[in-house]
Amino acid sequence: MSAVTKEPADKVPTEPARKVLAAPSPVARISRVLVLVLLLALGLAVGVVGSFLHRAEFTTGGAGWPDGLLLSLGGLVGLLLGAGELLPVLSAGASALPARLGGLACAAGGWVVAVIWLTYVGPPFSFHNKGDVVLANDWRSMTFLIVGMALATFLLYRAWIASLDAKLSRARG
Repeated sequence: MSAVTKEPADKVPTEPARKVLAAPSPVARISRVLVLVLLLALGLAVGVVGSFLHRAEFTTGGAGWPDGLLLSLGGLVGLLLGAGELLPVLSAGASALPARLGGLACAAGGWVVAVIWLTYVGPPFSFHNKGDVVLANDWRSMTFLIVGMALATFLLYRAWIASLDAKLSRARG
């Protein structure tokens, strides 16, 4: 027969000790919000500039190259990759910087708001049908919209996976 061991009745199983993060100070909270608003404004600016720039082309030898489209998409990728490298994967308790996923979501959200606003509504805000939208219904504008949204989605997914990995490694200890 096998020996059966019993634990004392007064011993209660405990969970592993977890690190308690310090609560952010009011100054850190305000700076986090300001960084997120700055990233939102940068996303809006990149979206507006890209909406006007994507139609530029360089003509050489009788062939036109859509370099404005490439520069516009490059600006979006540069903003999102730059913000992703500058922001921490997970925000520490007392840190003044937001987490990477939140920062990239604000920047990408600003870009999407600017592009959709210039696509459907047009610069002076109204819901009346008019012909002064910036992004026309052609291959360059549709490429700018679809590829830009795909790039933003890919980079947000990349930040989400990095945050999940960091949370799992923090939970493992």
